[in-house]
This record gives sequence, structure tokens and C-alpha cells, in this order.
Amino acid sequence: MSSSGGSGSSGGPAGPWPGRLRRWRRRDDADSAPILDLTDVDEVTTMLLAPPAEYQGLRRRVVDQFTIVSANRCQLARSINWGPLDGLLNSIVPGTGRLDTAGRLPPEVCLLLPISTLPKRALVGFDLVGPGGSDAHLMPYGTSVAIQGNLIALLAEAAGCPLPGPARRVVDAISRFRPGRLTGNLPQLAPRGDRPLSFEAVRTYLDAEADLVVPAPTLRSWQELLEPAQSLLGRALDEPFDPLSSADTLLLAVGELWRDPDVPTPLEIGHIEYYLREFTTWIGELSLAGAAATPVLSTVAEYGRRWEALAAVIVDPYRPCLIKMKEERRTILARRHPVRDGQVPMRQRWLTPVALVDIDPGGPGSYHVSVGTDDSSIELSTPITVDLWHRRIARTYVEDVHGNREVYAFYSTDARRAARARLVVGLSVSPDVWRVAAAIGILMSLTVALSALPFQLGADAVAVVAVPSSFAATVLLTRERSSLAAWVLGPTKQALLALLVALAVLSGLRALGWHTPPDEPASSIMSGQAQETGRRGPG
Repeated sequence: MSSSGGSGSSGGPAGPWPGRLRRWRRRDDADSAPILDLTDVDEVTTMLLAPPAEYQGLRRRVVDQFTIVSANRCQLARSINWGPLDGLLNSIVPGTGRLDTAGRLPPEVCLLLPISTLPKRALVGFDLVGPGGSDAHLMPYGTSVAIQGNLIALLAEAAGCPLPGPARRVVDAISRFRPGRLTGNLPQLAPRGDRPLSFEAVRTYLDAEADLVVPAPTLRSWQELLEPAQSLLGRALDEPFDPLSSADTLLLAVGELWRDPDVPTPLEIGHIEYYLREFTTWIGELSLAGAAATPVLSTVAEYGRRWEALAAVIVDPYRPCLIKMKEERRTILARRHPVRDGQVPMRQRWLTPVALVDIDPGGPGSYHVSVGTDDSSIELSTPITVDLWHRRIARTYVEDVHGNREVYAFYSTDARRAARARLVVGLSVSPDVWRVAAAIGILMSLTVALSALPFQLGADAVAVVAVPSSFAATVLLTRERSSLAAWVLGPTKQALLALLVALAVLSGLRALGWHTPPDEPASSIMSGQAQETGRRGPG
């Protein structure tokens, strides 16, 4: 019996052993793939983007490490720790009906995991690494647009205002627009600062980039139709106005409708107006839903200026996983401190340059962030956490900090922390550098003042004058370790250069004799003292 049972278990089609448990299978051609592909199950990705309470702990930790490399480049290294995903998959995937979920999950599945909500700009130095150093693939922008639309539809359903099909076309158009279509192809139309786009600039853009010739009266009527929706979206997001956001300037999204495969072609003017009216009607319904609709409105507005970066990775659903991302961003520097409250000393407000670092601390799980530089001659002050309006955030919910002259880091697990914030980091040169610069500046100031007095300088005095100027010239000609240090020392070097030029001008004027009165012989400090000593004699 024992022998018979053993042979049956090893050669039969099925058995009770764990290695013979049935696995999930696809019901399409992808069934033959060696790894179960769940990247097209959007319900999983949308649930990870906006998890309910029972799945808040899946994203365990986000670690952001900012390194200010130069005056133009800032490197961000982000790592995202995810917990085991088997519970989420077992709860959601069977209900979709796309897979045969009899049995258990296989040990490897391919999923789309959210990485970050990135600004709409070209990626520089971008890199992704999956669990255990495996490959991770950034999904195309169009995939993110589709999933963002699904997320908004899910949130709208929960708020009691389902997203109609025609309004969905405008929502996707808002997500699909990228500012580079205007600033890259028609840079002359780009606004300065936060000024709104002019009516003619929008009309020119639609004509040139969307092949959409709209009569001026019709475009103005669309603008009036969309203004209430723009206002509602702006208030829900509560961020500074961005003229190149397709939610702040909704007419920019009109040019993206023809790229939607669900929009009939050719696209007629009447079709566009129909979509816009359906969208504004839906936004109006959301405005009447109260606080329940705020997440919907803010998400629509956010996708006008940002997009969800999604990575296709192979994970073991029964184990935690770690995904790493790197990218380069533009360093934002300011000569004056943006915080104007009384807690910032006057000297720091006017004399200390700062770097502005945008952070994304929102979402479930803990958040760790550190800010540092590659240049050891640059020192950091303790950052001030502000919102995007540069208003100090009263409660940051920080639980632990680490700071020295080269790096600052903090840690928070409190879910009440701000969704988006900005760190204002003071920059200064190391004491050994600024002491030398200050000493040379004082010597140069005294030298210029001495040279401006109307008396003749002897040979010894001229030699004394030449010493500080040589020091100043050496400082000006010395190249800094980085462009960041050069930027921080910029005002100091400009002051030394101005003093050096002033000294050169005064020397030239002295050579012309401006300091000598016409009726009296010139007197020299050094030579006058020598003559007086000679008249008195040795004793």
C-alpha cells in the first residue's frame, strides 16, 4: 500500500502536495506566458493609487534623498517599500472575471505599481530598479492617462456623481496635455512667470499644434463656459496658479481631444462644445456634492500639472518588495528668503540665499526625506517647511530629525502631514571661506577709502595698497568647487570686483594728478613724515 501510494502521487495528474496546488491562469492568449501578467487589471493599480482604509498599510515607506549637485541640477533618489500584495490581489482580481483564480497566486506576478506623481516635464537622468535589482519598466504616458481617468471615475462614483462618457473625454484630455507642446514648439507663446496665457496665444496654439481652427467668437464662448469649472478646480487644489496647467487653462485641453481614440474623427466644432458642456455640467454637480467631491475635483486639477509614473515590475506577492527611482530636477534657488513672517531674522531674510526643494510627503506609510549637497564648502541651515504659497506650515508632524552642516533629514509616520510641501534650505559657505572673503573685503574697502583721500601716496604706501588688490584678484580668479558655491559667493565676488575696479579707476585718476592742489606742492604721507624726522635730527 505504501509503495502504491508513493508511485501514484509522483506520476498522477494531481495530488495534495503544495507543489501541485492549482495556480491562477489567464483566460486569453497570455496564459502561456511564464509569469502571470496582471498589468492590464487596472482595478489593482487604481486601488493602490487611492487605497481604502484596509489597504493603507500596503505602501509602508517612502524615502526621498535630495542631493543638490549644482546651481542647476538636483538629484532625487526615491525608494518605495511595498508590503505583501497577496491580500489585495485575492480581494480584487477574482471580481474582475478576467482570470481563472481557482487555486492560489503564483510566486511571481507582473504588476503596475505607482512610483511617484511627477510634474509634466521631460525626464532627465531617470532610472528605475525593481525588487532585488530586477528590471522595472516605466509605462508609456498614454497608459498613465487611461489609469488616471479610471481613478477619477472611481472617485466620482464614490462621491455620488458618476463620470459621464463625454465628460470623461475632457478629463482624459486634461491629463493628456503636456506643457512642452506649447513651450517646446511655440516658445514665443510661453507666458512669463504666473501670468495667464493670452487669448490669442491659446488660439494660435490650437491652430498650430492641434490643427484646430476655431473662430474667435466661438473660442471666447468656450472660455466663458469653462471659467466656472476652472475656478472650482483651482480652489479644490489650493495651489498657485499655473498658466500651463490644462486644469487652470482648460482651453489647452481642447487641443487634445482629437488624440482620444474614443472621439469621432473628423472632430467638429459642435462635438467639442458638446464635450465641454457635459464636462462643466459634471463639475457643477460635483460642486453641489460638498466635501465628498473635493478629492475628485482636486485630482482632476492635479492631473492638469502632474502625472502618475507607473512601473511594470515582477514581484513575489507573498513578500515585501522595494522599488528604486532616480531622476534629476532643476535646482530652484532664491537670493531672498520667501518666508516673510516675524520668526525669520532680518539678516537671514535679506542676506541668506536659499534652495527650494519640493517634497511629496502625502500618502499612507512613513515618509523619510534628506537634503544635502555634493560640495563640502557649502553648508545648510535647518530647513523651514512651507506650503506651495510659501506660508509656514504650523504642524509638520516630524517625529525624528538628523542635521549637521552638510545634510538634514527628518522622518514622519503621521498621516495628517501635508500632501505637498516645500523645504526652504538656507545656503552658506563654510566659515574658513567666508572669513577669508570678509577679511579681503575689509582690506579692499580701506584701500579704496585711502586711495580716495586727496594726498599723495609714497612708494611704501603704494606697496601696501597693492597687497589687498592682489588678494582680491586671486579670489576672483579662483574657480569654485561647484556652480552652487559660485552662485552662493556671487554677491561677495561682485563686491570685490566693484572694489577692484574702483581702486583701478582711482589709481588712474591719481596718475592724472587730480589729488594734487594746483597752488601747493603735493605732500605724501610717507615722504612728509621722513622730511619731518630729518629736520629734527637724530637726537
